Amino acid sequence: MRARAWHHRFALVGGILAGGMPAAAPLAAQQSAPATRRSTPAEDLQLFSQVLNQIRVNHPDSVDTHELFMAAIEGMVRAADPHSYVIAATRLAPEKEKALREGKLVPVPIEFEFIGGAPVVISLAPASAAARLDILPGDELVGAQGGAIVARNVAELEVALAGPKGSDAELIFERRRDDGSWATLRRAVRRERAQEGTAVPAAFLLDSITGYVRLATFEGDRVEGEMGAALARLEKAGMQRLVLDLRDNGGGRVAAAAKIAALFLAAGSLVYTAEGRKLEPDDTVRASRPFWRSRKDYPIVLMVNAGTASASELVAGALQDHDRALIYGRPTFGKALIMRAFPLTDGSVAMLVVGRVRTPCGRLVQREYHRVTTREYYRQARTERELAGRPTCHTDGGRTVYGGGGIFPDVLAPESDGRPLWLVRVLEQDLPLRWTGGYVSAHAAELPQPRAGTAPMLPVGALADFHAFAAAQGVSIPADADADRLLDRLLLRWVAQLRWGDEVSAETAARLDGQVEAARAQFGRAAEVLAARRR
Repeated sequence: MRARAWHHRFALVGGILAGGMPAAAPLAAQQSAPATRRSTPAEDLQLFSQVLNQIRVNHPDSVDTHELFMAAIEGMVRAADPHSYVIAATRLAPEKEKALREGKLVPVPIEFEFIGGAPVVISLAPASAAARLDILPGDELVGAQGGAIVARNVAELEVALAGPKGSDAELIFERRRDDGSWATLRRAVRRERAQEGTAVPAAFLLDSITGYVRLATFEGDRVEGEMGAALARLEKAGMQRLVLDLRDNGGGRVAAAAKIAALFLAAGSLVYTAEGRKLEPDDTVRASRPFWRSRKDYPIVLMVNAGTASASELVAGALQDHDRALIYGRPTFGKALIMRAFPLTDGSVAMLVVGRVRTPCGRLVQREYHRVTTREYYRQARTERELAGRPTCHTDGGRTVYGGGGIFPDVLAPESDGRPLWLVRVLEQDLPLRWTGGYVSAHAAELPQPRAGTAPMLPVGALADFHAFAAAQGVSIPADADADRLLDRLLLRWVAQLRWGDEVSAETAARLDGQVEAARAQFGRAAEVLAARRR
């Protein structure tokens, strides 16, 4: 009976699709026929015309032909690679787009990528208010300003979320927790430009000879100047070796990245090579040393992770290939593409990938995207990718380094164990933000300016105060040493930011970061890399 019912349903559907004609058998025969050759573009265009005509003649709805064409164009561009997209003129608000371009409106400081048609957080601008709101890479944006998300690419989304400087955008995110459950998060995100903040939120001496510099972005015109000033200040203070932190640096201007690499490389050293159909075969960028700075040949440990992308990967690749730095951390994102805008006749714009970038020894930074789904492409950015089968090349000193997507560290950091459930709930409910203001106001006298070169400490009783506050919000925090250690670091960053400002907060975060300490332990190997280059 079940088989006959299924057969009847199939025959009925087949009749409807074929306009009442028994087309199921011919269709099956067509599908089973072996493909003897690839179709020509002319044949494909004829096929497209056939489908369009069938929709126009047989579809019961009144369909806008232009919308069908634009959908086909957007699908074609998306099929080419995960990063190209079309900005449709019919979906843009011209006046708002113009106001954003002229600086009258300001975007939210969050970088999104569209994955499976949905906007997903990739990174947040460092030192922005949004960076303190527990918005994580991988969170999916599902609503804004009380409405649904209608944008189909990052350019349209930027315009849609833009508003007056300093105003808040009410955003709704969905997050898949480590245990497989889902959480809905509501965040008031302040609109501010990423490039208005400093590119170097932290630069200080970890000890008498070890400098630490956090380079958070390559956006803006001040990156080289801020980096050069930070290095000069640390060198004057006695720095003899450097921890350079590029974790979660999502990139920015390639020209700025080349200038930063040039601060550490010999003049004329190759930084990267670009290749594409219409690019010159030897379209290369070489280090050009600023006249105001001499090269310092001290050991460098460069920190990276899955959030290190694009322009920051070019810096990491150049310093690794020239044996100028030891790379410590997790494999980088694997994105280094050249994109250009192509205006279309109806006012739309196609943003297309036109080239790729290689490191000095010839490695492709861009990960493979043709044989994986778009969602899998982004998921793999945060997984440890095997070295087996990767193409290799050699550094100036003869070390083997690996291509095939991203920069693979010389020393691989252990993967994070994730966050305990109680901490997940604390952050999802914004408890540190809600607690810190009242606590700092009430205990300002117990929070004097910290001494230079040391991390501040929370006053006695602060953890107990937060435990009670969290319990009142329905969140129970374990009373053990591990929980207290995590909580102490979390609250100290929030208190430092509110009481002493961004600079102290950034330094405090770095001093309490176990990964920074692990990177500092790698200077023996970093010195060996330098010695191999000199031989």
